Amino acid sequence: MTTASIVNGAPMTIFQGAQDLSTEVVTAVAEQIPQHLPLICLYTQQGPVTTELVSGSDLTTMYGSDSFDLRKAWGNHATVLASTVNAQGNAIQVQRMQPADAAPAATMRLYLDVLPATITQYERNSDGSFTTDSAGNKVAVTGSGATAAGYICKWVLGTVDWTANEDAGDWGEATIAAGDQSVGSVTSQRYPIMDLQVPSFGTYGNNNGIRLYAPTTQSSVAANTNFTEYDLVYPFRISCVQRTATNTTGSLVAAQSGAQYLDFTFKPKTIDLAMDDQISIQDTFIAAYQSLNQASGVADVFGPFGQLFTYDDNIATLVAMFYAAELPLINSFSDFTGATGEEWLFNFVSGVSSTNVPYSSWQLNTTDSDAAYLSSSTTLWASGGTDGTMNDTLFAELVTNFMAVYADLTNPVQDMVTSPESIFWDSGFPLATKKAICQFISQRKDTFVALSTFSTLSPVLTQAEESSMAVALKAYLQQYPESDYFGTACVRGMIVPGSGTLTGSLYAGSTDSNNSSLPLTIELASKAAAYMGASNGKWKSGYSFDSAPGSEITLFSNINVTFWPATVRNTDWANGMVGVEAFQRRSVYFPALKTVYDNDTSVLNSFFNAMALCYLEKIGDAARRYFSGTASMTDAQLIKNVNAWVTAQVSGIFDNRFTIVPNTTVAGADAQRGYSWTLTIAVYMPNMKTVETLAIQTYRSDDLTSTSTTSS
Repeated sequence: MTTASIVNGAPMTIFQGAQDLSTEVVTAVAEQIPQHLPLICLYTQQGPVTTELVSGSDLTTMYGSDSFDLRKAWGNHATVLASTVNAQGNAIQVQRMQPADAAPAATMRLYLDVLPATITQYERNSDGSFTTDSAGNKVAVTGSGATAAGYICKWVLGTVDWTANEDAGDWGEATIAAGDQSVGSVTSQRYPIMDLQVPSFGTYGNNNGIRLYAPTTQSSVAANTNFTEYDLVYPFRISCVQRTATNTTGSLVAAQSGAQYLDFTFKPKTIDLAMDDQISIQDTFIAAYQSLNQASGVADVFGPFGQLFTYDDNIATLVAMFYAAELPLINSFSDFTGATGEEWLFNFVSGVSSTNVPYSSWQLNTTDSDAAYLSSSTTLWASGGTDGTMNDTLFAELVTNFMAVYADLTNPVQDMVTSPESIFWDSGFPLATKKAICQFISQRKDTFVALSTFSTLSPVLTQAEESSMAVALKAYLQQYPESDYFGTACVRGMIVPGSGTLTGSLYAGSTDSNNSSLPLTIELASKAAAYMGASNGKWKSGYSFDSAPGSEITLFSNINVTFWPATVRNTDWANGMVGVEAFQRRSVYFPALKTVYDNDTSVLNSFFNAMALCYLEKIGDAARRYFSGTASMTDAQLIKNVNAWVTAQVSGIFDNRFTIVPNTTVAGADAQRGYSWTLTIAVYMPNMKTVETLAIQTYRSDDLTSTSTTSS
């Protein structure tokens, strides 16, 4: 009602309603991203081939628990890395690798084979069921009305044909073809009804299925009568089923709501008038089981099926045909009354009314060898999915090819918001792949690469080979300087020597060699995950590993080299590598974690300092996003607010290691343009301490004073 206004002095109350002054602006909660966010490429049992941010149990939920069983085909050195990092509660950016010879995702196509035929009519009981004789045979009607024109139909299960075009195949493009039923010279036509595809490639997809059926009011879970009474559509039902292997029975998969099934109609764009809900399978089926790209930042949930296509024109044609044949024969048990639009009440799945009374003009053929039976206890399985050929050599080639995206300025991975990964740990790739991995730091300033000298495809290295490999790896990394503008050489790279046996691991070695060793990068990745991998973006005090005991190696034994002569140490240090050393008689440690930056007087030769720089790049970029488009601030206000925002973002996130001072300016060219500003973040960092000068001084006992030392 429009609020009245005061016209004159006539007595009345002007009702203006309530004004809500209790609301506040809710600050959006940012998605929690750890500073240490490794990108890990994996073979997996299932899951998307896009890069996904996952952690904890989401890793196995999305990619399949068998993916992380090292005894299964998908397990390799990268699997060990992923499991090790995930065990520390550190989120991971996972990139699933697809073998070149893997088939597209498993599919199913459901056809209805339709044969025009003369249908024998049978006597009926008082409940509409067919009358049978003493032998159990249906009793045919004699004389007038003994037959009627109708259809014999058969459900047939097939797959999408990918042979013509592997990108699309004939998905959604199947045409009506000749069927294999016949009566005399009349042959059937086979109508495509529905295409379904599982969300991702892999043999696992062959173990995803559906149960599609037509419940009635007599079913153990009765049909939804709202559909027939209010919506004039038949209430079909569908459930999803999964099994662990082809020789096992399947179990129902709960929808996102927890429901075991979904009631639906094939009629497009239908709303249940009683509940005001969408009920068309085209609108509801995939969404019922799948949840993607949620604003809350939770991991994506992929259902048993990721795509559905219904051949709506075919279905509408068939429904009209079947209804027209049945309409002259309707009886008191029928759902039909002759009302306009009621043809969608026709049950072309099983050929009975909602009260379980058989139609007079429609018969279902379930006896042919290719006939599919649709019922609440019969599963139709997808097929055609394969894993492709998986071994470490092919895996390395896939990773090599993939890493090129980080050198491509037009690729979306250049957006550090949608691709927030910060580090790539080399878990034992061959030399050609190590070179490609260096592209990870080629364009973005918020990324770091830790290369191992070891390859799981090669024998364990000697001391001399470790040193030689470091030379090659440093040369690769130095192709990507930190700053052309400032003339700063490569900083965001580290070379980690050494390999050994991962204690308690089921890793049995590469599929292409007999070597069961793994690189020590996995040890460091575990330590970094524990220290820098919290989802709140803060380094965890007490988990530092730049000094003992954190620097001691705890996950590995049988390490290949633990002694490096002094002259070799000097050379290796210059080549960007620091070998592990004995810490105690039965333990070894990392004496330093050095980047490939050459200047020993600089703070940039520390892994920890370099990782902090990477995250500060993310914070600086976020500051631009946070204030971009601001038109309500003066330059002075912008400077103050940007500095305050950055200060708040860096507070307490680096375990109190650094002093960080943001300095925002709007001067010179920025002032002339009027739309830009400059943010400089000054970071005061400690130098890494690696060298001790040791001297032992001797004195006479008589020179000892009571205050100069203590007895020992």
